[in-house]
Amino acid sequence: MKKFAIVCLAICCFAALALAVVYNESNFNALGRMYQPAPEGHTPGKDNAPGLGMHHPGESCSLCHRPEGRAASHVFTMSGTLYKDRSGRSTLKGGEIVMQDRAGNVISMTSNVTGNFWTTAPIASDPYTVASYHGGPPFTPMYVLDDQGNLVQPADPTDSRTWKYKTWVRKGYAVRPMVMVPAAGGGMAAPRMSCNMHHGGVAHRSGALWVGKESTLPFYPATGLSYRKHIYPILRSQCSPCHVPGKTTTPVNTKTDLDTPSTVVDYSGGLDLMTYEGSTVDTIVKRGVGSVVDTANPKQSLLLHKTVPGELHAGGAFWNERSRDYTAIRQWIAEGAQKN
Repeated sequence: MKKFAIVCLAICCFAALALAVVYNESNFNALGRMYQPAPEGHTPGKDNAPGLGMHHPGESCSLCHRPEGRAASHVFTMSGTLYKDRSGRSTLKGGEIVMQDRAGNVISMTSNVTGNFWTTAPIASDPYTVASYHGGPPFTPMYVLDDQGNLVQPADPTDSRTWKYKTWVRKGYAVRPMVMVPAAGGGMAAPRMSCNMHHGGVAHRSGALWVGKESTLPFYPATGLSYRKHIYPILRSQCSPCHVPGKTTTPVNTKTDLDTPSTVVDYSGGLDLMTYEGSTVDTIVKRGVGSVVDTANPKQSLLLHKTVPGELHAGGAFWNERSRDYTAIRQWIAEGAQKN
């Protein structure tokens, strides 16, 4: 039954991918772009803005590099710092940040020796933008429709809250897609976003903007793997904040998010990988780690096979079959996937 469910899930995911591979602005929302692979065929770093940019890694670039900011002569549309891991312990040189906007334009930036990246490339506006408070209510359409639902006044394209994009971060085979389709603008206080506004370093609860191939722990025993000592640290590092207890839904950004059916998605897929048995928070029930392991065939466990290159996972590829994190989880599953 478990294998049948996995096969069905893979078929459904493949169908979603087939719809999203070819660019179409009508499905430029969290649901429509969930399984879209990173764009190809462009030159990495083609949209890097000039300058050395060695200062203030990890800080919010948009505080200064915005209209009327201290660095108003160098206004960025997007910027930030890239790290080697989610805890933001060290920055990453040579990672690529790829953005695609609603008009299909591809923007590519590469991180420098301090991990910093920035661009002045324009980001296309979504005429059906919905203003919200950090993705939650109140929801205020920035457009006007007539009685028949036709667009009579689009959202103001000069307002950076209407600049919508999907992002991928990659280095080698490691890819971290952004599940959400967010806005570049954060309102009057921050009319230009930097990734560090939401993805800071160690001190920020959401973790860093990161991509990397390094193992979570420097050493794993060949046998006798412990869930608490070895496996949970991997899951905590790689799988949060998506697969956590409670509400995990994309914010309301566009008209389709308010429509019925809504294009808002639960990016955890109903799976909580921070608990072994699963969790219940208010009315939100999620499966746990024990539901995605197959001790009879460890390699085919959903926990492993969805997260390697070439497979369908909205969170991207974490490792290949030679990676130490991967082999540690596979060995733990082969040893019975115990909560030890």
